[in-house]
Amino acid sequence: MGRTLCCCSSCIKYSTLWNGERVHGRLISNTSKSAHTQADIARTEEEREDIPARVPSSSNPLSESQSQVHVNQESVSSTSRSNTAQNSPVIPDLVAVISPIYQMCCLLVAWLILRAGVSRNTANIVLKALHFITATALELIYVALQSSGFNTARPSASVDVPLDIRTVYSKLELEPDIQRLFCCPTCFKVYPANTTLKKCNYKRTPRAHACDTALWTYRHTKKGRIQIPRCLYTTTTFKSWLQYFLSRPSIDKCLHKTFSTKTQHPVPQERMYDIQDSPFWHTIRPDLNSPYDLVFSVYVDWFNPLGNKQAGKQISCGAIVLYCLNLPLDIRFLPENIFVVGMMPAPHGPTVWTIHHILDHYCNRIMEFDLPGKVIPTSINPDGIRVSARVYPNIADLLASKKFTGFGSPSAKYFCTWCTLPKEDIESLDFDSWDLRNGDTVRAQAQAWKNATTLSEKEKLFKQNGVRWIPQHEIPYFNPVLHVVLGMMHNVLEGHLEFHLRELWGLGRTEKKEKQLIKDETEVEEDEEFSERDTEEALSELEDLAEELKEWSQSSSGLTDIMQDITMDSDDDNTTPAATPRLSRRSQQLGSFSSLASQATGWDIPDIPDDDQENDSDFENINTEGLFSFTDHQIAQIRHCISEVLLPTWIERPPKNLGEKSHGKLKAHQLLILFTVIFPLIIPELWTNSSDNFEKKLLKNFCDLVAATNIIASYSTTSEEADSYRSHFVSYRKSMAELFPQYHSLPNHHYGMHNTEHLKFWGPLACLSEFPGERLNGEFGRISTNNHFNEMELTMTRQFGRRANLNVILNENPSGDKVIQDLVGILAPVDVYEFAREPYVMNSYEIAQFYKKHDEFTREEYNTLLHYLLSTGRNYSTAYPENILYQNPAAISILQPVVQHVNNFKYQKKTYSKLTSHEAGSHISYYIPGGNGAKATGCIVDIWQLPLEGKMTTFLLVKEHLPLPPSQKQKNPYSSVPCSVLCSDLVQRNLASFTYLIEQKHIIGHVAVYKRPTGTFGIPLETMVIVLSLNRGRN
Repeated sequence: MGRTLCCCSSCIKYSTLWNGERVHGRLISNTSKSAHTQADIARTEEEREDIPARVPSSSNPLSESQSQVHVNQESVSSTSRSNTAQNSPVIPDLVAVISPIYQMCCLLVAWLILRAGVSRNTANIVLKALHFITATALELIYVALQSSGFNTARPSASVDVPLDIRTVYSKLELEPDIQRLFCCPTCFKVYPANTTLKKCNYKRTPRAHACDTALWTYRHTKKGRIQIPRCLYTTTTFKSWLQYFLSRPSIDKCLHKTFSTKTQHPVPQERMYDIQDSPFWHTIRPDLNSPYDLVFSVYVDWFNPLGNKQAGKQISCGAIVLYCLNLPLDIRFLPENIFVVGMMPAPHGPTVWTIHHILDHYCNRIMEFDLPGKVIPTSINPDGIRVSARVYPNIADLLASKKFTGFGSPSAKYFCTWCTLPKEDIESLDFDSWDLRNGDTVRAQAQAWKNATTLSEKEKLFKQNGVRWIPQHEIPYFNPVLHVVLGMMHNVLEGHLEFHLRELWGLGRTEKKEKQLIKDETEVEEDEEFSERDTEEALSELEDLAEELKEWSQSSSGLTDIMQDITMDSDDDNTTPAATPRLSRRSQQLGSFSSLASQATGWDIPDIPDDDQENDSDFENINTEGLFSFTDHQIAQIRHCISEVLLPTWIERPPKNLGEKSHGKLKAHQLLILFTVIFPLIIPELWTNSSDNFEKKLLKNFCDLVAATNIIASYSTTSEEADSYRSHFVSYRKSMAELFPQYHSLPNHHYGMHNTEHLKFWGPLACLSEFPGERLNGEFGRISTNNHFNEMELTMTRQFGRRANLNVILNENPSGDKVIQDLVGILAPVDVYEFAREPYVMNSYEIAQFYKKHDEFTREEYNTLLHYLLSTGRNYSTAYPENILYQNPAAISILQPVVQHVNNFKYQKKTYSKLTSHEAGSHISYYIPGGNGAKATGCIVDIWQLPLEGKMTTFLLVKEHLPLPPSQKQKNPYSSVPCSVLCSDLVQRNLASFTYLIEQKHIIGHVAVYKRPTGTFGIPLETMVIVLSLNRGRN
């Protein structure tokens, strides 16, 4: 009978030879070992029953249970323990063994507060619970080991799971390096922390009035009343961010790849897919001599941190951020790869005058690393290497861009950043006749404005040139004209498309909107007026308001004390107490509207104007007759199309009640889908066969707009497409003036004329759009500040920095710990760096398990795949000896006849499905294998996955969309002008009988499908309209 090693509590005291080594235990029969094991289990159960129930402790939740376990251990026979202790195997310290669990607890709670959005109070409760669970588990393991005769150190009473989220931030090293600058709350002039000034001494000119804003306030603390700054500008340090940024191996790898492929050895190509392929990149290539010569773009915008208008006031908070253009587009806009230069203080943004103080700091930050740069350690060069940074493209929405770059607003006479066309000539379409601005000239004009000594002189110069001085003009490489990007999101999507939809077509047009449109165009911005008289009046008004506020404060019990007693440590507690009607110091709650009023004592917050100005005399007698609008039947057809169109899951369907007030204002991406996907499916059906010449012109006008939009929104472009954009856009504006004479061109229409030059210089403008910045604004806005308004910029900057640093751990796992990696796979299931990783290579066991688990091919399927592989140069031989046709003596391996049929798979972060699983995800456009770049559209009918050369490979069986019969092709509106520019086609609803076998690399993208009944366009067949613009030039 075989003998086996037993290590029960009785046998462990002995030693014996086992596999050539002396170990603790005895060699006994299997039957005896089973009996010993059962005896140990019974003994352990008896001891467990003796452990009393947990009694809560007021100070330490673990102390009682720990002491009880200790008492039970004392009940174990001292003789038995002494006999086993000398020969018991030594188990390592339990706390050291399970230390990864502590890190996982920290990681989980950090994820809960920074990614899932739980409050700080909830996070601390979870930490305490995890602390107790871990301590209890350690004690139970210790008791079990001791009762089994194992020697191990007793776990300490203090478990390493933190009890406060701030300790978690420290342990995981999530805290960003933040600096706060003492500044004036009105003009943002920065002062040293030890300044003796009581009021701001900033003057617009030497002869102008001083700002004269109080710089200090007081706070009541336990140590008495202390003096503190009224306003602090929150910034982060560029050097510390760069050090952390470059310490990440994934970033180092991407920078080296960009330098090798785009800078050192660029491949000549006509089509540009990113800024790295553009003429701009070519112009700066002589300065890019290392992977660490970094190129950034700057984005600036203001947003309302409260999300909506509250208490009749509007609060504005601004952010300046940098994007590293050396990174691939896939990871360029991830929070961990974004540098937040600064968060401008609320409640009001800087004016065209006071923004200089903010920009001074910005320029100092970026010039610190101008060429030749500074030595900084990186992941590949821990001893340090030269790193430089320059900022070129300036990205912002229209108004922010004007303020940030020193040009006049859209209401100024010289309203354009790129040319000097006066406002009265805005309808001009002759681009060649325009006087384009020159960077050197603008810099000289700005310097003259700066040198002017009076406000009236500055006003005169501004009216002549439409230019003001800004600190960026001091940056040697900055071109104030070329380096300003026209944001396609605000210019085209929320500009041209929204105007066309709501005003020209009337889907959402209201009389109020018409009045507002005219008002926007006739009003002059307040900050365009520079007269000294206006300044005097403004100061007088402020004095009156201050006096009124003083009187109100005296009548409100304890209001000043409340403002002064607001805590500095707002951080991120989500708990917002309800508002109370009284304003006493004890009853008033932070987060209430009364709290907001108290904190706003020193704020200059503009009232939100009343939108209901139906009786405004400025807008009486507006001629609204003769405006175009769809018929009720046409609107019903459009809504039916929105409801029934087949869209992949990653596309948000526009509102099905389009045109009604209930869906609110459409977002930029919804407008893009409407004009490039939905309307091309249905508008030709409404107007193509119309006998009304007006509707035919409307169709041409629409097609020009869509063609221009598809080019501007594409992720790739060429010089020819840029010229085509201008051709379509000029045609669109000409027909707009003819068809809609009630409306005149807006500044946005003129700005759009400059997109051709931007496309040719920067490459695809979608890569430089405002979308990432707007998403960033949303992230800032979702950060809970608990309505601690005086500290909201600090809280948002700090929480964003923590979240970014957490993302590095989740996405890159810098520790390399396998256990942590498994948890990361749960908390962050999407691999953002998948594009840069090599495909996973399966080991022999995994391949064998695949063959064991899945079914065999049919012989026809098998031969189809083998024929395809041989036709693409891959040497495989058949697994069937009788199949002489596919015998290949030179084959490197035999193609195994096993396959996994799947319903869907992910490719480039999008889900593709087969027809029977999800039809909307099955219609695709693709390259025909071996077709020399020929394209086709079709429907996925089956998906195969199997290992080839150790890598899981996906194959698709696609049935092609059938074109219309020759006798019906002339009825296809998408095959002739004007609809031929809509990136659409009309095909039969029935699919082809034959199939193509393709790989996922051949996929171009999804297509949208709208099924039409027999008789549509006079065609006696069931048809489908397909739109190919979803891909937007990516593949």
